Amino acid sequence: MNIVSPVVAVGIVGKQPSVLRFAARQAQLSGAGLRVVHATGPSELTTTFAPGIDLASAALAEGQFVIDDAKQFVKVELGNTDADFVLSEEMPIRALEDAAAGARMLVLGADDVPWYDRLLRTKISGYLALRAPCPVIVVPESPAPEAIGDVVVTLDGDTSAAGPLRFAFEQASARDCTLHVIHAVPPVTMMWDIADLQANLSEVLAGWRQEFPDVDVEVSYGVGDAVEVVSSVTERAELVVVGRPHRGTMPFAISRSVAQEVLRRASCAVAVVPTDYRGA
Repeated sequence: MNIVSPVVAVGIVGKQPSVLRFAARQAQLSGAGLRVVHATGPSELTTTFAPGIDLASAALAEGQFVIDDAKQFVKVELGNTDADFVLSEEMPIRALEDAAAGARMLVLGADDVPWYDRLLRTKISGYLALRAPCPVIVVPESPAPEAIGDVVVTLDGDTSAAGPLRFAFEQASARDCTLHVIHAVPPVTMMWDIADLQANLSEVLAGWRQEFPDVDVEVSYGVGDAVEVVSSVTERAELVVVGRPHRGTMPFAISRSVAQEVLRRASCAVAVVPTDYRGA
């Protein structure tokens, strides 16, 4: 019996070639199909400031143009003929939550919304990165040109490492590249504490090295604020993997998690991986 591989879902809001290109590659690397989703449902902004105005028809027409443009790009520039395309009338967050259910991963563009949407908390990528049932990869439209093409997984001591480590090893194995494991160490950490960290991390990685013997692993320790350490490596890597914070039920709390702050600053694609991720 043939088993159909889950899809790599990608949500688009308009012309986003970097996002589509990255998602298509992820589908190819993981042997999955590609599903492109665009949602035209009313935003909170529309229902608040334009009551009684029916914009559904215009939104659908514009949405169809977005989908048709994506079809052309995927077929001509990416050569992917196995992709399917979904034009949803749902609100974007709901449509993408539906797309993430059962998907291998969800790929999105970085949040770039006007000030009034920020006030209404409609930053979709950051929201879904903390709530989707699958890993969420957020891709900037203009990745750093000096990226080395490797995968980096960052450990900050505040999130579970099992899910992110598995995803990172899978990605490095699929890309046939080096996996850089970076542990952010606070500046006030004593030398003997660092030695304990090194010993513990070596023990943790031993099992992963055995499971993924084809992956070359380099370990380093970044001394400083975790957000600064992680953000700096996004200037060189192709993909940075971070864990989803335990306090994911408060995505708009004043005290932001490392994952949220990195999403705001990243120069490369960032994968936010659930703690309970069990593998593709």
